[in-house]
Amino acid sequence: MTIHDLASRGLARLTLAIAVSGLLVTGGAIGGLAPASAYEVWLTDQSDTAKESGGFLYIYDGAALAANPAAAKPAVTIDLSGEINAFCEAATKKPVRRPHMLFFNKDQDHAIVSFLSGHALFMDAQTRKPVACLSMGKNVHAVWPTPDQKMAIAANIAEKKFIRIWTDYAKHTFTFDPEKDVVNLAAWEGGERPDTSPICPITESSSRYAFVTLRGGGLLVFDVTSTPMKVLAMLDNNQIHPAGCGGIQVGETMYINSGGGWPVAPLSYDIYALDLSTLPKSVSAKLVSQRDEKFADSHGMGGVGRYLWSVDRAGNNIEIIDTVSNLSVSSVELVTDANKDPAPDLMDNAPDGQYVFVGLRGPNPLTGNDKSVNNAKGTIPGVGVIHMDGGGKVGHYKGQAAITNMKDGKETADVHGIAVRK
Repeated sequence: MTIHDLASRGLARLTLAIAVSGLLVTGGAIGGLAPASAYEVWLTDQSDTAKESGGFLYIYDGAALAANPAAAKPAVTIDLSGEINAFCEAATKKPVRRPHMLFFNKDQDHAIVSFLSGHALFMDAQTRKPVACLSMGKNVHAVWPTPDQKMAIAANIAEKKFIRIWTDYAKHTFTFDPEKDVVNLAAWEGGERPDTSPICPITESSSRYAFVTLRGGGLLVFDVTSTPMKVLAMLDNNQIHPAGCGGIQVGETMYINSGGGWPVAPLSYDIYALDLSTLPKSVSAKLVSQRDEKFADSHGMGGVGRYLWSVDRAGNNIEIIDTVSNLSVSSVELVTDANKDPAPDLMDNAPDGQYVFVGLRGPNPLTGNDKSVNNAKGTIPGVGVIHMDGGGKVGHYKGQAAITNMKDGKETADVHGIAVRK
């Protein structure tokens, strides 16, 4: 639900193979420091690396990945069942599992990984070391850092809770008060909001208004700067369809989607535009695009200049919408001879706006897949690379870097979280 390719690195690279406390490093810049022009693509694999726990975090050299996707290998591979798991178990008394979403704070010095085991992990992005691990309860689907870097907002689907975490990245302190910073969304459940489990929360640029999509459809808009957090506006499941998990602000408009993968909506593809200028008094949703008659599932979303990029996970393509006219202007097809069913998921951009990176699901998706339609089932897990032209109006698919986690002859790797560290 975020958004950059630069010149190749100016340093000669070392090839390293160091395994310490579960941290496997397979390459990197000298001393862990990268030249200012470099960028990284971070990717999470949700598959287990220990008994019912773990996962992988892959870090790619962005320029190398963009130049030759098929030949690109991770510069860093971290087995999350090692040092990270030990750190989180010490803090929360339970192991980490299913690294699901991944974001960087505005300064790009911290990464936030949300685990479906309920962990919110804060990492030093340069050293790749954990600095805090919090338990959000039975589950945490997404933890979104606000642009002002004062908060991170979290969605606990299992317990229908919306949580505010206070963040001080300079001091490496991350806290929340269960009495003041946790809202039980079941209070707004009923009628045309039949299931208020939060899916993907996101704030606009001022960091005041949080838009919380709901599993059963509808939307809650919170003022996250007030205590207790206050609902300012609500929409129902007729106005916004179920289970959206894509959001991006372009100008004074917030774009969000509805998506498939849940029994309530195995397939769903709707893109909505919300006018931010009417807040805090009200909010309304304008339908911009839908694919009701197609095998389609809207999931990831990104902004490229004036263009909105919307991933169709089931349809294996990306729709490009001009946000000035709100009309669909082109699409990027991701099916190739090398990968007949890529199942694109979340996406992010290179810093110069020339490339988009998109996660590709595997043949055994662990989340977000309804087996009656297999909306999230892919063929070869990995990361796809798209070259952009026309300021984001046109995209050309270059191919993918594959990952793998074979167990008993079965491919278990399942990519989900992806973010570019600029």
